[in-house]
Amino acid sequence: MTAMTTLTAARDSLATIPGVASCKIGLEANISPADYPLIRLVPSRLTPGKPYGNRTIETLIYFGAQTAKSEGLETVYDDLFTLESAIMVAIQDLGGRYRETITDEDRLDAYKLMTIRCELTESTEDATRYPPPTPTPTPTPTPDP
Repeated sequence: MTAMTTLTAARDSLATIPGVASCKIGLEANISPADYPLIRLVPSRLTPGKPYGNRTIETLIYFGAQTAKSEGLETVYDDLFTLESAIMVAIQDLGGRYRETITDEDRLDAYKLMTIRCELTESTEDATRYPPPTPTPTPTPTPDP
């Protein structure tokens, strides 16, 4: 698995959470109201993992909801904490590790964003090597005269 394969698997798993309107890798600038409730995965750091054939993908999972169409912030928080719980279950199912939730990541007007910091495991044992190893030629036996 590569880092992108791992992130894609996480995205696909998180996209199945009921009520999520959009789930993507990366936090783009042109998010529209139709994208909410949303989940965005942003890899923040790759470090050596355990066992040694793996790497750890430290990932920020942004999730948010609109505040303008809500019945108040209390309802928004209730919805976001429900979404947080579902994300934490998905992280565990993926073999990842939950680290923390940052509850006030309001980067966009009229939306409430939170962020989960988690660790996902990338297996590098099967990763493509560049350049690929050169096969060692096998000597051909010569017949005795």
